[in-house]
Amino acid sequence: MTRRGRWQAWLGVAVSLGCLAWVLRELDFARLWQAVRQINLLYVVLVNLLFAGSFAVRTLRWQILLEPVRRAAFNHLFSANLIGFMANNLLPARLGELVRALVGARLTKAPLAGVLASLVVERMLDGPVVLGFVLVMLLILEPGAAAGPISVGALQTAGLSLLAVWLVLAALLAAAVRWPSRVANAAGGAAARLSPRLGVRLRQVLLTFGQGLAPLRRPRLLIRLLLLSLGVRVFVFAMHTVFLAAVGLPFDLMMGAMATLAALLATSLPAAPGSIGAYQLATFWALRMVGAAEQPALAYSILYWAAQYFPLVAVGLVETYRQGLNLRSLGRGGSDLARARA
Repeated sequence: MTRRGRWQAWLGVAVSLGCLAWVLRELDFARLWQAVRQINLLYVVLVNLLFAGSFAVRTLRWQILLEPVRRAAFNHLFSANLIGFMANNLLPARLGELVRALVGARLTKAPLAGVLASLVVERMLDGPVVLGFVLVMLLILEPGAAAGPISVGALQTAGLSLLAVWLVLAALLAAAVRWPSRVANAAGGAAARLSPRLGVRLRQVLLTFGQGLAPLRRPRLLIRLLLLSLGVRVFVFAMHTVFLAAVGLPFDLMMGAMATLAALLATSLPAAPGSIGAYQLATFWALRMVGAAEQPALAYSILYWAAQYFPLVAVGLVETYRQGLNLRSLGRGGSDLARARA
């Protein structure tokens, strides 16, 4: 792991510990244990069925994105998604994203640069959907709604920050899509001043990366991909909403939407693997903003996290073993790729 990666990992641990300390200070352990004993496991099953549905939609989207580079089998990409998301729950510094690229490239025999490009486009497609979700929530929420540091004003700031970052990245991608050869030649020429071999290699990598951006040149396909990105968020929203009743909260679309928004915010923060701590505190505050009682909101933040975390880790580890891989080598590969990118 790079020095920057180590600092990021330790920062994530510190953030998670601070968030967990806040949550545990407010938690009534007797009430939590009662919720655990009374929970209907059908809710856990339903959450994971919806989770599997979101993975299917993610995989279909990735399959379309990779088509200009390699026609990839659905099952190979589904496996790569499972292993990558499992790795995010176990490895620091969100190395699971890089693990997903490495496993996807290995299983599909696609060039790694093209796979990385497809994942960059995937994140860019998530941007408008998330921004739209934040906008809708801002329109619906009461102007004075707040819990902890989360308020309508804080959500506005987060939304504007996300929009600014997305616009910068969109501009860079637009240049790479519009002038792929020019960008590759310019970057390769600059690198060639240091090493001719490096210049040639970088140009080849960027040209392959540009192939992964091909879907952005086709408006109809782009609309289809955006709809699939929306479909992923619909499944995640359904997961959060269905589980409310498992801890005695009402089946409330606003509460489900706030829990979904909290999960999006938590995964954007530096935190320990699985966003532990950050997820619990963000979800607790989000539910309190819309009137959830304190102890059921705390129970929800802990039990929902556990209901999807442990099954994903278990299935991901089985799939890792089935593909002849191991977590240590995946973590090392992700670290090496992060070091190369740095």
